[in-house]
Amino acid sequence: MRPSAACVSNPREARSLRGTPEDSCMNDFQSRICARLGATFAVLICGLVPVIAIAAQSGYWQDAPGRALTGVSQIPDHYRSLDLDLTALRNDLQGGIGKSLSLPMPNGGFAEFVLSDSGVMPAELAARYPQIRSYVASDAIGRHARIDISPLGLNAMVFEDSSTWLVRPVHFGEGREYVSFSREDVASHAPALVCGTSTSLDPVIPRPHAPATTTGTIKRNYRAAFAANHNYVAAISGANPPTVALGLAAVVAAVNRVNEVYENDLSIHMSLVPNNDLIIYPDALTDPYSNGGGALNQNTPNLNAVIGSANYDIGHVFTTGSGGVAGLGVVCGSGKGRGTTGLSNPAELVSDTFYIDFVAHEVGHQFGGNHTFNNSCGGNREPSAAYEPGSGSTIMGYAGVCSPNLQPHSDPYFHAKSLDEIDQFTDGSGGSCAATETNNDAPLVAPLTGGFTIPASTPFVLSGLASSTAVGAQLRYGWEQYNLGAQTVNINVDPGNGPIIRSFNPTSTGIRTVPNLNNLLNGGSTIGEILPTTTRALNFRLTVFDNVVGGGTSASQDIALQVSSAAGPFAVTAPATGATWDASINATQTVNWNVAGTDLAPVSCPNVDIDIYTGGGFGSSTAVLAVGVPNNGSAVVNVPNMQSTTARVRVRCSNNIFFALNPGNFTIVGPDLIFADGFETPDPP
Repeated sequence: MRPSAACVSNPREARSLRGTPEDSCMNDFQSRICARLGATFAVLICGLVPVIAIAAQSGYWQDAPGRALTGVSQIPDHYRSLDLDLTALRNDLQGGIGKSLSLPMPNGGFAEFVLSDSGVMPAELAARYPQIRSYVASDAIGRHARIDISPLGLNAMVFEDSSTWLVRPVHFGEGREYVSFSREDVASHAPALVCGTSTSLDPVIPRPHAPATTTGTIKRNYRAAFAANHNYVAAISGANPPTVALGLAAVVAAVNRVNEVYENDLSIHMSLVPNNDLIIYPDALTDPYSNGGGALNQNTPNLNAVIGSANYDIGHVFTTGSGGVAGLGVVCGSGKGRGTTGLSNPAELVSDTFYIDFVAHEVGHQFGGNHTFNNSCGGNREPSAAYEPGSGSTIMGYAGVCSPNLQPHSDPYFHAKSLDEIDQFTDGSGGSCAATETNNDAPLVAPLTGGFTIPASTPFVLSGLASSTAVGAQLRYGWEQYNLGAQTVNINVDPGNGPIIRSFNPTSTGIRTVPNLNNLLNGGSTIGEILPTTTRALNFRLTVFDNVVGGGTSASQDIALQVSSAAGPFAVTAPATGATWDASINATQTVNWNVAGTDLAPVSCPNVDIDIYTGGGFGSSTAVLAVGVPNNGSAVVNVPNMQSTTARVRVRCSNNIFFALNPGNFTIVGPDLIFADGFETPDPP
């Protein structure tokens, strides 16, 4: 559940959040005390209770500025070093559920989260290992987190907008030293995935292309048997003697993190089986697994013997062998244990790499998800799902594995194609063993307008809007190109079909500019995002997620565009970079652009709108200069009464989605007036 008010431990943080410290974090103790007090004492005392509680809890954390990270190969570019009194914190969190926890943010201050049980550990397992606790948490401004407290220490991952930040011990299970850092600050240092997918035991029959789909309207819970061989347990234990508790703590943390993605994107939850501790092997003498891909064929027989085939729905085994391999679409079937993931040092600082690039990826295969990259990547390309340029960037891609790479590691979400495949699989045989319940309705996406023909080599804007009735919904929008084509190696050339525009993390706005607006304004570029240069089809899918904690839903719609190489590039030629406009009363200037055949069929754009950008993005700091003027290449406009040294003019088609910016920044000089009411005149020269 989400708390109703912001809780902060730092006045600077308080000013940036909704609410105030006085209305923050009403816990059970506070509410009981306040109910017994009169109005005067309630104001004086109840307002102080959350501040005292938060200050006390954040007191478990002590900053250690300037302390270098030692014995760590993956050092973040930026991080915050701290000491944690874990024993005192653990004692304060006895019971855990409904209590609040302060987490240090990478750039200073604290964020306050209310804890709920993650559901990873069933009651019987949790009772045997009270030192292991697994939580899902939320704060009042929409951040949510996965938090584990165990003999390995405190491990937290916080999800804020499109970014993730982590709080974890420098070395698992050792001492007081902790670090808080952003996932983005370590991505380039972590090891890359090497994956193989075995033949499907339960083939998935592709369904016809659907223009609108939903996911997550049925919540599904799967009984998961996650084993760990002795190599993995030893690696995760660090300097401590390997034990079942340490190995189980690592497995719990991994499943909790993976659940974040599967619950959010697909409303799939995995709970460990009650006797999952029986398949954690700290001793090499009793370990039935080899250390690598061979564990794939060893896992199902071992799980059937130890757990019982009727007692689990999906099985997986952790090793320290390189990479992973999994059966495709095996959940609920006879080969449901065919999945293994290995990383040579799973205790490294950036554990999120192991969870997302490795575990979530291989489990995705088990749930019917194919690879989504369009590179060959050692023969692992799947033509029916190759929607991502290069090696891809989403979970079922091969980010960082085979050139050309878009980025070093996967972003923590599924591509629209993966959502479609996994949803189809769990609607069929892959859902036959799950415990189900009805979820909230998916977001309602307003009908999209498509059918446009746009000129080649010309920027364009995609926009969508959705609504949701779900309690706690925080809509996020993801636009993804949805074209298949031939395998390509050079992602900087439009082959006339296939993917040329990469996927990005969903954001809170339904607007996507292609290419990225910041790149257009500043002359930059993004690997894996180029403009179409050929006559071709260009399709997109908009997926809207409600981000409800514990069981998200999504809805999607497709639009189809056509690109004409007979038109374009549509381009603004004046004002030139460095030009100066005088904003004197009644001043005018001429805007020029290359029509480039856009006034003719098939683009057929008779009129354009002209506006001006002065900082902060179009729509937030703009002035309209002209509406519906002829698309003939020139228009005289009134200079707006403003001053700017970073002005840019945009000309966009009135009945289409394409546009162009003038080449660079220019200056607008405001009139030298005392008042702009017509009674004053400029000073004489």
